[in-house]
Amino acid sequence: MKKYLIACLLLILCTFPLASCGGSTGPAGSTTVQVTLSEYNINASLTTFSLHTLYHFEVTNKGIFSHEFMIIPPMADEMTLTEIHKSALVYIDVVAPGETKTLDYTFTKAASNLEFACHIGHHYLLGMHLAIKIT
Repeated sequence: MKKYLIACLLLILCTFPLASCGGSTGPAGSTTVQVTLSEYNINASLTTFSLHTLYHFEVTNKGIFSHEFMIIPPMADEMTLTEIHKSALVYIDVVAPGETKTLDYTFTKAASNLEFACHIGHHYLLGMHLAIKIT
C-alpha cells in the first residue's frame, strides 16, 4: 500500500511540470492570436481588436516562401520599402517557411483602416493582406 501511494505521489509530481509544456503562450493576461501566412494569403483567429488589450501574435509561415508580418495602414501607391516600414505600427521582418515567430502588441488608438500585410516582393499586390479593426 505504501509503495502504491509513493508511486501515485511521484506520478502527480511529474505531471505538473509537463502540464506547462504545451505550445508557446504570451504574457499573463494577454490574448493569443494565431496568424497563418501562406502564398499570398493571411489568415488570423481574430480580426477585431480592443484598445488597451495585450495581444500575443503567434505568426506561422505555412508557405514555401519567406514572408513578413506587419500591422500597417493599407499601402499607398508607389511607397518605398523604407516608407512602408516607417508606417508600420509593428512588424516581424522575415518569417521563414515552417517557422513560427511571436510578437506582443497593445493597440492604443481606435482604427478601422489597418491590416495585416506582407510586403516582401509583390506579395501585397498578389493579395497578401487582411483588413483588421481596432475598437
